[in-house]
Order: sequence, then C-alpha cells, then structure tokens
Amino acid sequence: MIDGFYAVDYQVHSYCSHDGRASIAEQCARAVAIGLEEIGFSEHKDFDPSDPVVNHFDYEAYMQEIEKARREWGDRLKIRAGVEIDYQIWFEDQIGTYLDAHPFDFVIGSVHYVGGTMLMTPEYNRARTAEAAYRDYFKAVRDSVASGLFDILGHLEYANRRGVSAWGPYQTVRYRDALEDLLALVIAQGTVLEINTAGLHQNIGMTYPHADTVALYASMGGTRISIGSDAHHPDQLAHAYAQAVSIVRASGLSHICTFEHRQLLPVPLLPVTAFTAGPEES
Repeated sequence: MIDGFYAVDYQVHSYCSHDGRASIAEQCARAVAIGLEEIGFSEHKDFDPSDPVVNHFDYEAYMQEIEKARREWGDRLKIRAGVEIDYQIWFEDQIGTYLDAHPFDFVIGSVHYVGGTMLMTPEYNRARTAEAAYRDYFKAVRDSVASGLFDILGHLEYANRRGVSAWGPYQTVRYRDALEDLLALVIAQGTVLEINTAGLHQNIGMTYPHADTVALYASMGGTRISIGSDAHHPDQLAHAYAQAVSIVRASGLSHICTFEHRQLLPVPLLPVTAFTAGPEES
C-alpha cells in the first residue's frame, strides 16, 4: 500500500534486461520495503539483429529467478513475470512465434525505433519535420496495437524523451486526430494503456503518456490502465506512484489492471484489501 492505494509497478527491469542495474531479488526486497502489493517484471526482449544486445534476454534463466523470488517473497508480494517487446512491424511475425513458445503473465509492446532508427535522434529527425517525426511514431504505435500481440501498450508518447529537446514543448492538441485514432483502436482491441512515470525522473516533467492523453482516453470510454515506473534500479521502483494514481482518478477511473497468465485482473485502487497469498507474519 502506498498512500492508501493498492500499489503495483508493472514496468520493472533487472539484470535480465541488458540495461538493468539490480537483481530480481533486490527489486523484490525494495518492493516489500516500500509497500508494493504487486510487482511486474518486464524484461526487454529485442528482435532486431543489428542490435548488439539482441540476444541478452535468457527466458529460462529469467523464469528460474522469478520462481526463486516467489519462494522467498511470495507470502508478502505478488510477483508477475512479464516481458517488454521492442516492436517494429518488420519482425512482427517473429514476435508472434516467440510469444507462442514462451508463456508470460503479461506482455508489453513498446516502440523505441521506427524503420530501424531510434526515435528523435538526429538521424531520425534529419529528414523530418516535428510533425512528421511525431506522426510517424504514432503510426508505428498504432501498428503495434493493431498486431494484437500485446496486453499493454507501453509508454505511449515515449517520443517525448528526446522529442521535447529536439522540437520544443509537446502539445497533445496538435496531434489530437492521431491520438483519437490510436486510442479508439486501443479501446477496441481491449489493450491496456500504461501510465509510465519514467518521464518524471528523466527530467521531461510528464508521464508517458501525458495526463491530457490519459484524460482523452477516458473520455472516449477507455477504462484499462496499468502503472509502471520503468525502474531499472531499486531506487526508481514505484517512482511518483501517487502522481500516477492522481492522473487515473482525475480521469474518472477507479481501477488498475494486473495480469496472471495473460488474463486481465482489474483491481480497485480503493479500498485496499489485504494480501492473502500466505499467512501473516507474526
């Protein structure tokens, strides 16, 4: 429980990700210490053969670490084994084949590259206007949702991580048509929209997506929200959780989404119910 709310973090990384800076055990210990009820590991899985870390993720080793953590922490913490897939349309079939063969509790689809180029880098922006840079990104995200491969849409508007410094302040109204089209598909597909708080510790000053975009999603009838910090180190775990909750509640929503074996399990933010996976400690 954090500030009286059911507390989860569904975007957490460990050494099983190429850029993780903690073990699964260390993240779980921190989760218990700060009052999380549930932690969702979302290790990076990449498919681009030109990526030097494409083969870093080891599914079997990951699941062994998850099971070990469940034995140690499972009476105090729900531990979910997820994955964050780096989506590009040209390896969509490979993603589907991989997910068919590797069970997870949840799957996040995220866009970091468009056409093999990292978002909002000088190389990406060179032949684009600001308008094209963002709209090409939104199209790629729409493709990821349309694939039907993912349970959660990861960090929508992540393009702002470098886009704000490259192009200036971001205004959702400028891309409202693209956002409405994308969010309508998210709702139709039943995909969960993640509120990712990483932008708040990356000095962007906003969540991914922006609070205005979450409000737009809710106004269109969307109700499925997850919350993640994108923690790569225990100090980042559940970062700005209360702020994310305030965005959810300001949008008129009252539940967040959790998963087990890729089955969606909505949980009310209030009231908090006792965790019942094991006996209480004396």
